[in-house]
Amino acid sequence: MNVQDVILKLLQKKYTIDQNIDIESLNYVENGYVDSLGIIQFVVELEEEFGIEFTDKELSDPDFKIVGKLVKLIESKVMNHEKS
Repeated sequence: MNVQDVILKLLQKKYTIDQNIDIESLNYVENGYVDSLGIIQFVVELEEEFGIEFTDKELSDPDFKIVGKLVKLIESKVMNHEKS
């Protein structure tokens, strides 16, 4: 399962994402897939799934809430983690 598939699986626990939505540019918070309380659980699940940790700076970056940019961030962290 790739990074985007994992993210989509976690986001669709409550609501199914419409197939017509551009996943790359989807802001999952603004569109109601994760609320302010759910974001903490979402982050923890991502960190556990991929064996990574997000920094406070990464979490506060608006790009963190965009699926396509989150995929790239996780892929980068996983690659860096595997190298170390």
